[in-house]
Amino acid sequence: MPRLDESNHWQRFLSPGEQQRMAFARALLVAPRWLYMDEATSAMDEEDEAAMHRAIIDGLPGLTLLSIGHRSSLKRFHDRHVRVEDGKLIEQTTSGAV
Repeated sequence: MPRLDESNHWQRFLSPGEQQRMAFARALLVAPRWLYMDEATSAMDEEDEAAMHRAIIDGLPGLTLLSIGHRSSLKRFHDRHVRVEDGKLIEQTTSGAV
């Protein structure tokens, strides 16, 4: 088995969903102050997606998270939401959901 701490090895041995779970695990271990996620749960079902986001939020207090995705179900995990279409800001809202 290759070194799974090097992301370029993942694609040869892990499915897309497994790769995403590994990336979440790495984020929890590294404990960054901010995290950028672009379609980070696209290969997961909604239940796994919710579990991963909850683990990040609960496991990394004080984290600034920028999450980009197409699923509106992720809104519940964030306190600010921005909707962009064709490069234009369409909507900006806040919630105390986190």
